[in-house]
Amino acid sequence: MLQDGSVYRGYAFGADTNAVGEVVFTTANVGYPESLTDPSYKGQILVFTSPLIGNYGVSQDQWESDSIQVSGVVVFDATSPSHYTSVMSLDEWLRREGVPGVFRVDTRALTVKLREVGVMMGAIVDDVNEGLRLVRDAPRYDEIDFTRLVSPKDIISYGDDDEPCIGIIDCGVKLGIVRSLLARGFRVVRYPCHMWSEAISNCDGVLLSNGPGNPNLLNFLVDAVVDIIRDRKPTLGICLGHQVIALGIGARLYKMKYGHRAINKPVLDLLRNRVYITTHNHGYAVDPQSIKGTGFKVWAVQPDDKTVEGLIHEELPIITTQFHSEARPGPQDTNWVFDEFARLVIRYGR
Repeated sequence: MLQDGSVYRGYAFGADTNAVGEVVFTTANVGYPESLTDPSYKGQILVFTSPLIGNYGVSQDQWESDSIQVSGVVVFDATSPSHYTSVMSLDEWLRREGVPGVFRVDTRALTVKLREVGVMMGAIVDDVNEGLRLVRDAPRYDEIDFTRLVSPKDIISYGDDDEPCIGIIDCGVKLGIVRSLLARGFRVVRYPCHMWSEAISNCDGVLLSNGPGNPNLLNFLVDAVVDIIRDRKPTLGICLGHQVIALGIGARLYKMKYGHRAINKPVLDLLRNRVYITTHNHGYAVDPQSIKGTGFKVWAVQPDDKTVEGLIHEELPIITTQFHSEARPGPQDTNWVFDEFARLVIRYGR
């Protein structure tokens, strides 16, 4: 049920428990293991518009973190798996992780509501009155700093010590991003986001990661952007990292009506006059008018609604993408962003 009192009935699967969170939808037809384990979905109930979810089961090599991150799952049909790599069904996985789901919901009607009215708080419950209480008493999604729940507690290192180092300011990084950096010959060190100064001082390049929640609550990372610019540090910002860099240069951020969550979103590259199909998961965006005079320019936009999809500094080795260039689960159109970042690190890194 949603905070406006509307109710969408179905059948329970997964864990036998309630859930409350911001209700959002994704139009991706595949990639449900990647979506469910994406830390950027922390605090949200995820609705899948594709009607059959669970067809190929679950195998751990598809995960983007160590566990399911969503608060709850809504699908039309939770199917039984038929794939040789599957080790469990979606239902079994949700039960093991303590996450509730509901199926045989009219997900088309629910998605139309979220598109027309906008995303809102909601609950998965077996009692309407309990749902009303949960939604009423729960803190609003926009009021919680979810990065403290998904950022690592300690420093995590990958790769060889003699390789150039990329320091990730980890607000909830997807493991696909780590793999993309390792594949380009870097040593990768994930720093808890409050340890951002060590990432900047100890590594040849910096990646400001994706993550959940309201970027306007992350003012503690503004100083990180100031130091990155001062030190001329090669930097890549992805998704939330893109928004944090914009915040750090004084740009304005706004919440979108229902966001972009899909693996088929077009992005127009204004520098190369090309269109890419990309993976997205964000509910906030950068006001393009607020970029003027900052030293950055917009290099990519979403052609449907003109959302800012990428920033580049006019002099410094700093680039950002609102989309996910690691392309998990796909498509692969923008893997080149990591190649470009690698060239910046080799050229400008210490």
